[in-house]
Amino acid sequence: MLFGQLILAAAGVAKDRKCTAFPPVKPALVASGTHWVEPDTMAAKDGNLITAATYEGHPEFIQHFMKALGGNISGSNKKKSLSL
Repeated sequence: MLFGQLILAAAGVAKDRKCTAFPPVKPALVASGTHWVEPDTMAAKDGNLITAATYEGHPEFIQHFMKALGGNISGSNKKKSLSL
């Protein structure tokens, strides 16, 4: 989601909140008052706002998302269990 964070910034939703994105988006986010988190963290969570830079952040993003919904992901790397 390359431009989702730009929509959040334009709407004022990301102002004063932590956010990560694909690096070329950084100047627009910082200019809108977003607290930039380097994308090497894969996903950033600030309250109910969860962002990720690329598809490589999907596992961490989904983990934050499920936790925000009250779910739980557990198990080894080979088998995962999802409960809501």
